Amino acid sequence: MYFFNIPSMTYHKKRAGVFIKSITGEKSQLAFIRLESGQVTNHQHPHEQMGYILAGHVEITIDGHTNVLGPGDAYYIPGNAPHGFSVPPGADVEYLEIFCPPKEENKTCPNF
Repeated sequence: MYFFNIPSMTYHKKRAGVFIKSITGEKSQLAFIRLESGQVTNHQHPHEQMGYILAGHVEITIDGHTNVLGPGDAYYIPGNAPHGFSVPPGADVEYLEIFCPPKEENKTCPNF
């Protein structure tokens, strides 16, 4: 597949409070993620990651550096850097992320 209509794609539940829809190529992945209010994630992985906040607010910690981001803000996470997201109570956050290489667990649509 070469073309996608993102609004018509369905979010898939990745785990409690975390929903994703993605487009995956051979070497990169575009993921749309929704975290519900109150969600907290802390992890690390070898994938390089970049994101852009579409709606809501989220506190992001990357390798010990913390910032609260909202619509229009972006971030970069180097591979293997510890990072976490904390969504304040009261509203979900939606954001767009790019992963290189693709994360197998984020594939929601068979592309390539």
